[in-house]
Amino acid sequence: MNVAEFEALRVFTSEYLQFPPFVSAFNEIDRLVQLYRQTSVAQHLLVTGESGTGKTTLCKALVERYPRATLPERDVVPVLVVPIPPAATIASVAEAMLARLGDPAPTTGTTSAKTARAARLSRACGAELLMFDEANHIQDRGQSPTQYMVGDWLKGLMDDVQVPTVLLGLPRVEDLLRVNEQLRRRFTRRLQMALGQDPDNSIETQCLRLFTSLTPSLPVPFNKGATTWNELAYRLHAATDGRVAYVKSLLIGAIRLVFEREVSEITLAELETAFTAEIWPQGVGALNPFCPNFDFRRLDRAGEPFERGALVDRPSRRRAHAA
Repeated sequence: MNVAEFEALRVFTSEYLQFPPFVSAFNEIDRLVQLYRQTSVAQHLLVTGESGTGKTTLCKALVERYPRATLPERDVVPVLVVPIPPAATIASVAEAMLARLGDPAPTTGTTSAKTARAARLSRACGAELLMFDEANHIQDRGQSPTQYMVGDWLKGLMDDVQVPTVLLGLPRVEDLLRVNEQLRRRFTRRLQMALGQDPDNSIETQCLRLFTSLTPSLPVPFNKGATTWNELAYRLHAATDGRVAYVKSLLIGAIRLVFEREVSEITLAELETAFTAEIWPQGVGALNPFCPNFDFRRLDRAGEPFERGALVDRPSRRRAHAA
């Protein structure tokens, strides 16, 4: 790849997928900020979605909408995004928050001291929105009493800072709200980052629209060949499960192949190779949605990229024995 091709790939990678759930979530969070600015009323929001549906990208888009500024006397951080660390504890969340606020020693002090410092720095930096990404890591931590304590800490922090707060995470983050009633009352507003919420269009059609929304930004044209749009919609949904990250990975892989092969357009052949390279190495032949002899089914069985409910749906030994 030459310099121009690398630049074309960089430009495409920076594109946001403006699909309806993303736009709805962005606009709702933007409304929370504007409401706070006009009235000082802090409303909160829970945003859930499977991995790869654009939650972290949503955080980045809000930071770009309200960028940081450096003044002579202080830093201004309108939107504070805090990635929740795995196996989150109260101390580790407070440290992550302090690190994002530029505290020179985020690990110093007791947990209560870190929390007080985080709240004080948030106010001093003019935070108008808190966004806790990967909030499911709180729910993943220990049993209900531990989850309750971390959730209670978060509730106390929100009461102290008093700005709009957004929790983003996998759908199971809702279990955290079920454990902690006071936290649940603060997050009655909820949005889901997922396709399939449009009653007038199938999820395959929505996936196709997601894909075609990016084609104007491609450095080379896309040619679907003799494939019908309905068939392409099914293949795309099977290949990506309607998740933003997979759609983009698929196209980025196809762009690289076009440049490497020195061809003038993206076809299903490039998508077929890109699927194996970028999404599922075992996805070949009948297991590759862009292969002519694809099996035309969802790739959600055991060991496949969109396997669902492997732990939840597996029968217990007692039930299996009884069967």
